[in-house]
Amino acid sequence: MRTKTARTAAVLAALAFAAPALAQNDVLPDILVDENRLFDNHIDIDGGQTYLRLSNGTANIGPGKFHLFGGADNGDGTQEVWQRVFKSDGSHYDRLASNFIYHPTHGHIHLENWASYRLREVIGETGVGDIVAQGEKTSFCILDLGVYDSSLPNYNPSGEFFSCSSQTQGLSVGWVDVYSSGLAGQEINITGVPEGTYWLESVVDPDNNFLEVDKANNVARIKVTIGDTDPGELEPDDFEPNNSQGITTSRPVGQVNSPNLGPANPEMTIAGLSIDASNDDDFYRFYMPGTGTSSDFVRVTFQHAFGDIDMKLRTDGGSTLETSQSTSNSETISLAGEPAGWYVVEVYGFQGDTNPTYDLTINPAAAAAPSVDLLSPPAGDVQLIHGADQYIATWNASDPGGHPTWVSLWANTSPAFDGNEIFLPTSINTDGSLGMYVINSAYLDEDTYWIYAGVTNGGATGGEWSDGTITFTSFCVADLDGNGTLNIDDVDAFVAAFVANDLGIADCDGNGSLNVDDVDCFVAAFIAGCP
Repeated sequence: MRTKTARTAAVLAALAFAAPALAQNDVLPDILVDENRLFDNHIDIDGGQTYLRLSNGTANIGPGKFHLFGGADNGDGTQEVWQRVFKSDGSHYDRLASNFIYHPTHGHIHLENWASYRLREVIGETGVGDIVAQGEKTSFCILDLGVYDSSLPNYNPSGEFFSCSSQTQGLSVGWVDVYSSGLAGQEINITGVPEGTYWLESVVDPDNNFLEVDKANNVARIKVTIGDTDPGELEPDDFEPNNSQGITTSRPVGQVNSPNLGPANPEMTIAGLSIDASNDDDFYRFYMPGTGTSSDFVRVTFQHAFGDIDMKLRTDGGSTLETSQSTSNSETISLAGEPAGWYVVEVYGFQGDTNPTYDLTINPAAAAAPSVDLLSPPAGDVQLIHGADQYIATWNASDPGGHPTWVSLWANTSPAFDGNEIFLPTSINTDGSLGMYVINSAYLDEDTYWIYAGVTNGGATGGEWSDGTITFTSFCVADLDGNGTLNIDDVDAFVAAFVANDLGIADCDGNGSLNVDDVDCFVAAFIAGCP
């Protein structure tokens, strides 16, 4: 019989033997669909067809980065995609996963079938039914385009993946890739779909090509209303669901259709809201950067004849500060004497009343204006490839009262607001303390741009134009070092790539093989010069 000491020694020996194996466990990414991005959706009618346009975000919340790189050309316009899986001991292995679609004339590659958008039936209150319409599986260039969660272990504050023209793409830990509703491919054709309420669903990696920690969070869905609901029923507004203070607080601050409004300066009015069901209370959260005066208030306006609406002002912790109840066409609560901080407005129907439409106005206390120092683009000009390269704008934002700040960005071909400025939609109310935003060239045409950073603390605004510019130019086949000029360095780069059989660089004619035709193609492009 084995003694207790012998058994203990055997267990310790087994653990010692297993330790190297445990140390080499895969450190996988975990890709999820950012549900909050789906709330940015709208109906668009074009050419007799009806489309539901939507934004989408895919984030990496796993312990490991999502790292992809291109392999062999498949000879059919696609290129192999390999997933690099890192291990806890620092080593890695590569696995064939999917395909890139390579565009030699554009100089960048997209991952096939990264996301799928669907409209599904709603069964009862929460049941998910059949697909009634769906978009094409969408090909993305997978990049670090925004910070999703900086508190995650292994979060990379610098990011890593910023160029579609690179053979490497992916998502760093804590980062999100965002495609807004205005971009091509961000739609579902819903022509002929009956009016009613449906699930809007986004699925990332629908073909299960990639290894990750958890597949259960690869699907997100929200309810949307198409056309009118059943006769007698009211339609939910764009800020639903916001039926509790907890739901509202959990939504992102200051984003499209988020009831967690954040900055409301100098006055914010949201029209077309509704109490669409009995006991459907609506909650809105905002920040006030100073002590309220007699001029500061929150107000709802409506037609009392359609339903009696009342209002409460709550602390961020949920305590009721004041209630407004009357039989008029508005309810107003003064913010006089209320200190700086977060507040919540609750709007509700008296004794379960509904109302098809009301407006909410928030006039917060003013405060000394915040400032922003836009660090990049610096003086001079940065040359980048349109549609392939992204640019990281950086800043220092500060507030004299120590209040939080939010930064939004615009671009223009001159450093002025002259009616031609372009708002960068995914930059809206970026946390000022992040100090950076990734500018996606897909939102801009080929041109030279100054960048404007507008900053707010919820009561006042500031801003600054960049000292320098960004120029997005078309892909130049012969400009292999990407500096905007052609010289011997580009020739050397082509020769090196050709000798190394690097299709991503030397396959000038894009036919999937290297031969004298690619040499002729490069020489012709070099002589022609860059546009």
